Amino acid sequence: MARNPLLSWGTLIALLALYGALVWLFWVGFIASDDVTFAKGGYGWIEDFPFVGGHGTIRYPLTIPLALSFLTLGGNEFALALPSLLYMMGAMAIGYHLVMRAAGQWAAICALICAITAPLFMVQGSIANVDMPELFFQLGSIALFMRGLQAKDPARLFFAAGAMAGLGFLTRETSVFIALFYAVLFAVGYQKSRWRYLWIAAGFLAIWAIELLYLGVMTGDPFYRITISLHHDSAINRSIDLAGNMMLHPAIDPLLVVLINQEFMALFWFAIPAAVWLMTSRAVPTGTRRLARLLSLYGAAIFLATGAAVTLLPLNPRYFTAPTFVAAVMLGMALAHLWRLRPTLAALGLLGIVAANMLGATLENRHAMFGVRTYAALSAQWDEPIYTDSKTRYRATMLLKWNGAAERALEGSPKAGALYLFNPALAVGENNVRPKGAVIAVIKPRPDNIIGALEGIGAKPLIPASIWARLAVRHEPVVLIRTPQSSAEITQ
Repeated sequence: MARNPLLSWGTLIALLALYGALVWLFWVGFIASDDVTFAKGGYGWIEDFPFVGGHGTIRYPLTIPLALSFLTLGGNEFALALPSLLYMMGAMAIGYHLVMRAAGQWAAICALICAITAPLFMVQGSIANVDMPELFFQLGSIALFMRGLQAKDPARLFFAAGAMAGLGFLTRETSVFIALFYAVLFAVGYQKSRWRYLWIAAGFLAIWAIELLYLGVMTGDPFYRITISLHHDSAINRSIDLAGNMMLHPAIDPLLVVLINQEFMALFWFAIPAAVWLMTSRAVPTGTRRLARLLSLYGAAIFLATGAAVTLLPLNPRYFTAPTFVAAVMLGMALAHLWRLRPTLAALGLLGIVAANMLGATLENRHAMFGVRTYAALSAQWDEPIYTDSKTRYRATMLLKWNGAAERALEGSPKAGALYLFNPALAVGENNVRPKGAVIAVIKPRPDNIIGALEGIGAKPLIPASIWARLAVRHEPVVLIRTPQSSAEITQ
């Protein structure tokens, strides 16, 4: 039966709208980390055109769209997250059509359901990041490459595939890991003669040459980006960002991340055997089996290269964005195929994965920035300066830039009679300062909607107290204090 293009596009739009709703439901937003760096890169193009930047701010395929987003929507969290979110939606659209052409629309739907509900994607969708743009360019490269395999003369499509890989490399240097995928296919001469694969390299080099020329003119060093990337931090190792990982041995730590961390839940436990089955079973249609092999090779290449970069990358879960998307596609295609044989079992499997994914997203601490956000909001509301500790003030810098309250937000010991916001989450070591004075307000984060829902259905007694405490209280209350009028009375 012929595919209905309108039905296909309508289904894709509905699934992407569902993903957008899930991102909104589990919104994290501004985290005062790498997203600040990317924001500075966006503002660099607005305030200092033509812009070069430094580590992080030089990621032009992200920072230029960020500049456009700020110019269009103004400075705010949504404008900061929007380019990365759109890149991810674009990656999902590419994946959807890849699967639909190879395995049918139902397989594409199942694959996207597994992807859009993956905790990693629901949470990261609201955070400005470079991982999703990188995935978009890599999947775009693979899609063009696969179209080229079907063409009599693949030169233009292979060149375009290389160009997309090049844009991924401009986004982040780790995108060069896709070269392992193409190197294997080149070595075996997969479906095309080896010399034709050189068009992929030509496309990659053409994009990179533009950057080399630009940086050469602007800085005198064509390899400026590579230089700062390799030397921006000499102390990178897996211990600098544990991100909840279980660390046992470098050889297995990457696998433990995807098997144990909440960002992935049960996805890889089922996706790995599903991929093996799809790649090897004669019962699986040829087109599905071919796509499974190519995507599994891509996912494995990125996973192994990321895991092997012990002194270059910490094992942050977001570095496994590409393998996670591949895992979702593998599991979705396997469930769709199983549906024809055992529909009840397949339906239960899909529901189980979605339920586990929703639980994983629920466990995410969405209030980690509560104290910082509260400080920025209060600084905008009050007509007088508000003091706080240096860490809270520093992390609120971008929020204060957006709400125009930077001049009233001060750090350090407060003057007599001044306002001070005590943020216990960041009050450690030298920051552990709570001046005496009258308590103006104790501000608590509002519990997540899931807490109210669980209480409403009477599920609280069924959940261990320790787990309930982690779900219900994600950030200690912050305290707004009016210090005594006499400076002699202020003690720390």
